[in-house]
Amino acid sequence: MSTMRCAFAALMLSLGLAGHAAANDAWVVGTYAYPDRDRAAAVQPLADYLAARSGRAVVVRLWPSPSALVEALASGDADVIVPNLHAYLQGRERAVTLPVPDVPPAQAARYRSVIVARGVARLEDLADGGAATRRLALVGRDSATGGFVPLARLREAGLAPGDFADVMYAGSHEAVLTALRDGRVDVAALAVDVYEAAPVAGTGELWRSPPLPPGPLLCRKADAVPCAEIAGWLLDAHATHPQVMAALRAGWPEFGDATRFVDAAPLFDGLPDRID
Repeated sequence: MSTMRCAFAALMLSLGLAGHAAANDAWVVGTYAYPDRDRAAAVQPLADYLAARSGRAVVVRLWPSPSALVEALASGDADVIVPNLHAYLQGRERAVTLPVPDVPPAQAARYRSVIVARGVARLEDLADGGAATRRLALVGRDSATGGFVPLARLREAGLAPGDFADVMYAGSHEAVLTALRDGRVDVAALAVDVYEAAPVAGTGELWRSPPLPPGPLLCRKADAVPCAEIAGWLLDAHATHPQVMAALRAGWPEFGDATRFVDAAPLFDGLPDRID
């Protein structure tokens, strides 16, 4: 092989290795998939913004569930994540809390869970043996309004999922509502807004939660990830990159009409960390 060809081959090899290293050095902005919402598109402007501020590559990855997402952060597979409340509560002790979308107060007051049922007037009626003949629908084990929050209330009433004739994890709030409307379940837990937008005839409300805070973003504790700087960048984002929050709003209805990030307030004491 000629000297020129050897030099060219060495150059190509070095460029390939450099490209591989750059890909490996990229920060990962992660979130979890959700039916009928393009979560990759929802976090892409955030990734682009962090790339612009940091001057380094930032890529987007999705995980199948909030719990899988927070495990990816803990294992180093993700650097910044957009969690739901359940994932935030699981991950906050192992990560750095970043700012949270500033949801307008009237909309923040609407982010609640509700338990509704057909043929039952009170939760106590379910606890007194009524659950054994009724089917329960939830969104998912690590959903906030359709999972661990209403299940915590059921436990307070002396009920466990196994006390019901059947338990369905429907995957989305809309799917829970459809199952209730179609008569496939008798008791349902879901977001207040989804239920009140299309209440099911013949059902009544057994309980609704107090307002729930949205989960702040989380940052991986690592020397290579400057979480304090990232927090400052997020607080500045609305001034120059309003598309960051606009995209997040499209992916997470609980963010309401938020236009900016704010420091996370200590609003999380007293919430259950996870479901059993």
